[in-house]
Amino acid sequence: MIAPLRRFRRREDGSLIVFGLFLFATAFLMSGMAVDVMRSENRRAALAQTLDRCTLNAAALRQTLDPATVVRDCVDREGLLPFLKSVTVTSVAGARSVEAKGDIPVETFFMHASGVDTLNVGARSKAEQRATNIEIVLALDVSGSMNTNDRIGGLRTAARNFVTTVLGNNTDRISIAVVPYNGQVNLGPALAAKYNITHQPGLTTTTNGDMRNVNCVDMPASVYTYTGIPRTLAMPATGWVDAFSTAAQNATYSTSGMSPNGSNVWCPPSTTNVVRMPDDNITNLNTYLGNLNAIGATSINAGVKWAGALLDPEARSVVNEFVTAGTVPPEFRDRPFDYSKRDALKIIVLMTDGENFGDVRLNDSPTNYRTGLSPVFRGTDGNFSIQFLTGRPTAAGTNQFWVPHRDPDNNSTNGIQGEWRATSWGGTTSTQGTQLTWQQLWQHATPSWVAWHLYARALRSATADRQALYNTQFAAFRTQRGSSTSTPEMDAELQQICNLTKQQGVLIYGIAFSAPTRGITTTRNCASSDGHFFTSTNNTALNAAFQAIATNITQLRLVN
Repeated sequence: MIAPLRRFRRREDGSLIVFGLFLFATAFLMSGMAVDVMRSENRRAALAQTLDRCTLNAAALRQTLDPATVVRDCVDREGLLPFLKSVTVTSVAGARSVEAKGDIPVETFFMHASGVDTLNVGARSKAEQRATNIEIVLALDVSGSMNTNDRIGGLRTAARNFVTTVLGNNTDRISIAVVPYNGQVNLGPALAAKYNITHQPGLTTTTNGDMRNVNCVDMPASVYTYTGIPRTLAMPATGWVDAFSTAAQNATYSTSGMSPNGSNVWCPPSTTNVVRMPDDNITNLNTYLGNLNAIGATSINAGVKWAGALLDPEARSVVNEFVTAGTVPPEFRDRPFDYSKRDALKIIVLMTDGENFGDVRLNDSPTNYRTGLSPVFRGTDGNFSIQFLTGRPTAAGTNQFWVPHRDPDNNSTNGIQGEWRATSWGGTTSTQGTQLTWQQLWQHATPSWVAWHLYARALRSATADRQALYNTQFAAFRTQRGSSTSTPEMDAELQQICNLTKQQGVLIYGIAFSAPTRGITTTRNCASSDGHFFTSTNNTALNAAFQAIATNITQLRLVN
């Protein structure tokens, strides 16, 4: 028994087998650990790639959806949402960063033998996009209500401070244009010449100002269905006319309501309230802003439309022509940039103290009341007569001219009835007047007065018949869209162009300055978000709102 034990002790046969088994077990365990690590790394890589892709998509400045929601939806499509731990979004004007973190527990196949049941692997991704070129347009309300409590003075100060803050130490990458608006947008003669404007006033200096400074257009509703304004689009010039005032409808002659009220003209002659093309000169811009004045009605839709049009690539040829002419800085050649340019940001700052007011336009169809000769004659004494080739009442006989201020029976007790004459009134019974164009007529008389005293009183005798004809003729002269308190068509146009502009990645800030409820609502809805909307009730608060926006833009500039 002892001998076999001694032989076993002396012999070394089989020792390598034991050692080999030990090495095999070790190698097997190490290989298994490698498999577990490789599996966990594959899972980590899949998570990391997903987070990279999702954060890049969410951080894009053109992304209009909530960035955090974009990340979550993107991760969910890959089936990894349970492993997403956090999403952090940081945004300022023209810059956005999105950071996402996640970790995945991977069950081990082999390492659990050593007590490790799972491997937790994590991934982190941060994407950031910043704009290095910024295009800004200020759409500023300069309607008559801005005279209340010197709001216009507060606007001048706030806008100048905005310009100074944004353009301080500018590196030629920020341009600021200005679109002042009231009942219309006055393009100024240089910009108006770049577009296909029909029915031009054809007048120069008159008693109501220089008509060469009337440079507004009556845009068709179709322009609110796209962001730019084609240069070939035919648009009629806004006529100088007080089509808002109404004349007294007396049975006898009266001049009440005859003379136009310049404050009721939708496009007052102006050399100051005109569109300012892109600039980066603080002094020039602030001098311009300091000369804005308050007059007229309110068409927020037109203001936003022209502001957006100056940011649309369709205006690039216009800007380049101004650069060539030396009126826009050369560094802004080839602006506005394409919407898809990754390092460019477009911003509209909209300010209003009111709400849309139903605009009034002269009709040019089926009868053109904008241009061409009218049937109205004016005498040297300022009195009018009108010629009717057909449709005259029996009392006129063969006389074609109605002279409303003449009294055939010379009986002043029953008022001035008017008379029919064979010739136009020229200031005396023996002279003839001068036939006026429609533009000349509207310089001297309102459509309401003309409709009553030159049409209704001439062609009808019964009160009801006169009223019916007046209503028909007044409506033929002009069209009013809505009223002072209800403008559904204009409000819809505003919302439509705001939405289209925002869809192109344009950032819209809105400031409601002591505005009524409807104005607050439309401005808030136009803004990019509630965080881009401000309300101000006094000049100090208005300045603070502009400064908050300027600071936001300045933060972007300082990090580049």
